[in-house]
Amino acid sequence: MGKMKSAVLKEIGLIEIEERDIPSIQKEEVLVKPMVGGICGTDIERMWHTGTWKFPTVLGHEFCGIIEKVGSSVTNVNVGDHVVINPMVTCGVCRYCRSGHQNMCVEYDYLGSRSDGGYQEYVNVAAKNVIKLPQEMPFDLAATIDPLVIGIHTLSKADIQPGNTVCIMGAGPIGNFMVQLAKVYGAGTVIAADLMEEKLDCAKESGADICVNVTKDDIFKVVEEATSGLMADVVIESAGAVQAVENSILVAAKQGRVVFMGTPHRDVTIGDKVFEGILRKELTVKGSWCYDYKELPIDEWQVGIDYLNSGKVKADHMITHRFPLEKAQDAFEVVKTRDKYFNKVLIYINEKLPE
Repeated sequence: MGKMKSAVLKEIGLIEIEERDIPSIQKEEVLVKPMVGGICGTDIERMWHTGTWKFPTVLGHEFCGIIEKVGSSVTNVNVGDHVVINPMVTCGVCRYCRSGHQNMCVEYDYLGSRSDGGYQEYVNVAAKNVIKLPQEMPFDLAATIDPLVIGIHTLSKADIQPGNTVCIMGAGPIGNFMVQLAKVYGAGTVIAADLMEEKLDCAKESGADICVNVTKDDIFKVVEEATSGLMADVVIESAGAVQAVENSILVAAKQGRVVFMGTPHRDVTIGDKVFEGILRKELTVKGSWCYDYKELPIDEWQVGIDYLNSGKVKADHMITHRFPLEKAQDAFEVVKTRDKYFNKVLIYINEKLPE
């Protein structure tokens, strides 16, 4: 058995590069050679605040790679295939898995938090959780498919109709993908809101018609003016911020749709008058969690791959930082606070950094 390098989270705030044995695989697993991985907002929380289920753990659930070895019962991929990984490993037998809603699985594992993820030179993965990529697709783009698919799943809850006004709270990677997806789905006007000018610049490049810095401008008045008082047909909250939760309800149109997918990291309290708006406006309020896989009405992962590979949706302009595996700690130092701008930060695991 050979050796490999792993970026190991030893305790909150500390990643060390360790030499480990290359893992063996079971008959239904594949050995993946991760090429590029992204840092998600949940990775930031695990690194700096909450930790993972246990220490030590290898972080990284947004990653792509190359199939190095296949188990004896694997038929869906071959050695050499380029793949992206769905990190949610579900049981397949609970009522939710059997009904096609694997993201509701009651006994799921999750790469990068409950078990070791992709910030290492090799990782064993259930074969059902790898999705083939076009061989020509760049690995840095493929590493952004996970947040794109989260955006696809979220907007599947929003029922965007042609000409709708869509307001997206939060202009991180998922928010930027949803700006683009809203346009793909026929939205008439897309409004992006954030606290940081650089993120709003990114959202503008993603196709947002109106960008609102909520530290400077009144989001209610901006949406009111843009819609002649009708407000937003669809509101997506992707920031997980307390004020964004209230704003999402405030700017929604009568009988509008509000979808919450941003994970809050402290208690969320809304005023009684804001809550009353849900009732008086007869809002449809939904939550969205992760993604489904190969289920009707669409295969969300395959749609994400197709959109990104065809250029219908773009990710290049969101990538702000790139680090080699050996500097994983440095990568997480960049995202430790929101004082300085970052958007999608990538870790190059086996792929060489671009010149």
